[in-house]
Amino acid sequence: MMKKLLLIPLITLLQMTGAMALTSGHFPSVSGKDLNEKPWDAPSGFPGEHTLVVIGFEEEQQGGIDSWFNGMNVHDPASRISWIEMPLINNPGLVMRWIINTGMRGGIPSKEVRAHVWTAYTKKKAFMEACGMTSTKDIYALVVDRSGKIIAMESGNYSKKGAEVLRKALQD
Repeated sequence: MMKKLLLIPLITLLQMTGAMALTSGHFPSVSGKDLNEKPWDAPSGFPGEHTLVVIGFEEEQQGGIDSWFNGMNVHDPASRISWIEMPLINNPGLVMRWIINTGMRGGIPSKEVRAHVWTAYTKKKAFMEACGMTSTKDIYALVVDRSGKIIAMESGNYSKKGAEVLRKALQD
C-alpha cells in the first residue's frame, strides 16, 4: 500500500513536468523570404506581439495546418490574430529551395496568404529541440512572442480545447 501512495505524487510530478515542457521552449532565430519574396526574421519580425505560428513538416500535413487557421478564424476580416504558417525543412540548397518555394507559391493564389507563409530552411532537429517539439508526424500550433518565448503550444490538428489554450495565450 505504501508503494502505491508514493507512486501517485511521482506520477503527478511527471505529468506536470511534461505539461511544463510544452511551454518552456524557445523559438530559435531564423530568417528567409515569404512566398511573395519579402524578407522576414523570426521571431523578432513576427507580425504581432504574440503570434500564432503553425509549423508543419510535410506537404501531407497541409489539411491539419489549415484546420488551425480555419478553426481560429484567422482569415475573418474582423480577426485580430497575428499568424504565420511555417513549413520547417532541412536546408536543401539554393536550387531546391527555389523549386519548393515555386511549387508552394503556385498552390497559394492569394498574395495575402502567401505573405503569411514563412518557410524555415534550417537544421530541423535543432530547431525542434529548441522549441520542445518531439515528432515530425504532428503539426504544432504555437503562440510565440517577439523575443522567442513560446507561451503555449499544441500538437496535432485543431481542437476546441487546444484553440482555447492558444486564444488565452494570444490575449495575455
